[in-house]
Amino acid sequence: MLSACSSGHLPLTPALPFCDLRLKSPKPLDRAYPTEFRSIGDHVRKRRLDLGLLQREVALQIGVDKTTVFNWEAGTAAPNIRAIPGVVRFLGYDPRQSPEATVSAR
Repeated sequence: MLSACSSGHLPLTPALPFCDLRLKSPKPLDRAYPTEFRSIGDHVRKRRLDLGLLQREVALQIGVDKTTVFNWEAGTAAPNIRAIPGVVRFLGYDPRQSPEATVSAR
């Protein structure tokens, strides 16, 4: 039978102190992780999440404002022509090319 401490709480002993089992599995993908690439913002989001970067860190690498990256990923804006070289540099490929060329370039 369990006895309560003087504070009224149960003691903090593990239920199975002899069990040293650790379960390991890959972390599930975030719901925001794109499964289809409909825009350049989807490409940027996938690469950013793969690298574990924040939008502001991506913005610094590309040379734009963090709200710009947010708008690309949300699909409310597309990169202007001056930002395309930074996006291509960040992604490592040109997302404007056909899907077949994009897959083979990676």
